[in-house]
Amino acid sequence: MVKFLELENRMILRLKIKPLSPLLIKLGDNEETAGNRAFFTTTESPSGLEIKMYKSGDKKGEIEKETRVGEIYIPGSTLKGLFRDRFFEMYKDENLENELFGMTVRNSETGNKDNNEKSRKSRFFAQDAYFYQDSKRCVFYENDKCKNEKGPIEEFIKTRAITPIDHFSSKVVAPLNFEYTKEDFLTEIIVNNIKEKEIQGLFFIIRDSINKEIRIGNSKTRGFGLVEFEIDDLRIEKYGNNKKYIDIDRFEKYFEINEGESIKLGDKYLRKSLHLKDKKVDVNAPSEFIKALFGEVK
Repeated sequence: MVKFLELENRMILRLKIKPLSPLLIKLGDNEETAGNRAFFTTTESPSGLEIKMYKSGDKKGEIEKETRVGEIYIPGSTLKGLFRDRFFEMYKDENLENELFGMTVRNSETGNKDNNEKSRKSRFFAQDAYFYQDSKRCVFYENDKCKNEKGPIEEFIKTRAITPIDHFSSKVVAPLNFEYTKEDFLTEIIVNNIKEKEIQGLFFIIRDSINKEIRIGNSKTRGFGLVEFEIDDLRIEKYGNNKKYIDIDRFEKYFEINEGESIKLGDKYLRKSLHLKDKKVDVNAPSEFIKALFGEVK
C-alpha cells in the first residue's frame, strides 16, 4: 500500500445541500419496504427503529406504531460515491479517479488487500451531512432549549402517495407511500494534497448542481433527490512552501488569512489557513477566483 509521506496542503470545503425536489427518506409503509431508505436516521442500537403494521381489517398495511431514535443524515459514503462517479464522468480517467479516491487491489499470491503496491489510499473524505441549522438538529434530542409541540418526525418529514401504472398491462399497481424531507443539509469535504485539476472538478460539480444535473438517493426517476450545492466555506491549509501538488501562492490574493487558525514560528508559517473571500458560484458571472482557476486571468 502506497502511503502518504508528506502533507503539503489540505482543502476543507463546507457544502450546503439545498433540495430542489424532495429527498427520499423511506419508500413504502409495509414490512417488506419499510427498511428501503436512501437517507437514514441514526439509532442508539439496531432496535432503535421499530415499525409495527396492522395485520388485518380496514387498516391492514398501515403503520400502527413507529419509533425512531436519532436524527436524519445523508451518509458520507453516499456523497463520496456521487463525487467519485462525477469525476469519472467528467475526466474519463481511471488513474485520476483512483489517485484521488483510492483503490484496493488484492495481492494475487496472498489474497491480502493491504500489502499490494498498486493500492492507493483515498485523499478524499466526505463527512456525513446533517441539518444545516443546529437548532433543527437539536429537536431530535432530549433538550429543554429546543422542545416543540411536534416531534421531529412530524416537524421535518412529509409524506406523499402515488399510484403507479404498469406500462405493459396498463393496470394500476398498489399505491406507493413516500417519506421525504426538503430541509437543507451541511457536509464537509476534506481533500489532502489537493491538485489544481481536482479543485476544478469540484467546481464543475457545483456548477452541474446549479444547472439541475445532480440527484442523490433513491427514486430519482420519480422526481426525488434533485439538489443544489452551495459553498458555505472553502478553506485551504498550506504547510511549508512546497508546490508539488498546487501553487497556492498563485491564488492567495483571492483568500484571506485566518491568523487564529494558522501556526507561525517566528515570521514563518508552519500552517497558513486561507479562506476563500468570494464563495458565490454564479454560472453566468464567474468570480475572479474561478476565472483564475480556469486560466482566464493571467
